[in-house]
Amino acid sequence: MLAMISCANAIKQILEKLAFASGWLLIVLMCITCTDIFCRKLGIPIPLTKFQELEYYLHTGVFSMWMGYNYAINAHPRVDSYTETLGYRIRAWIELVGCLVFALPYMGLLVYYGWDFFWTSYIQNEASENALGWGNRWVVKGVFYLGLWLVVLGILSVMARLIAYLFGGLEQKTTGLDLGHVELEA
Repeated sequence: MLAMISCANAIKQILEKLAFASGWLLIVLMCITCTDIFCRKLGIPIPLTKFQELEYYLHTGVFSMWMGYNYAINAHPRVDSYTETLGYRIRAWIELVGCLVFALPYMGLLVYYGWDFFWTSYIQNEASENALGWGNRWVVKGVFYLGLWLVVLGILSVMARLIAYLFGGLEQKTTGLDLGHVELEA
């Protein structure tokens, strides 16, 4: 069971490094968005279509690189008001069943159909519909597809911790498992 926890920790570290490395994209995104808005308000003629599409690409990049890490640290949206009064072990069972019945099958479908979404765009060398837009739209679709796999890794990391806790007799602190409402450290 400790090997499972080690594997879960390694996955979480990889997801964390990818997420934090992509964090600089937020600064770039902020600068591009502010420039876009500033130039619009002042009527400065710049290729605004390229700026808007670059904002779209950067949003996708940041979102995709953080999805898996957010799942691994339990920062994804959920409604915990139904389970907050339940015992920790029951919440762990609910999480495991949710991963097996909902999260993994759903992500399996997204990954399966996401490949065609990306590959078709690559084969057709898809570009913007706008004449002034960016080419190579397959790049952003590929980044999103990678993000789907990162979510799968996040789910597997959480499931390894759940299995070690529920079936391996390890304590919550040993597994590093956080369920329900989690406060992030300041």
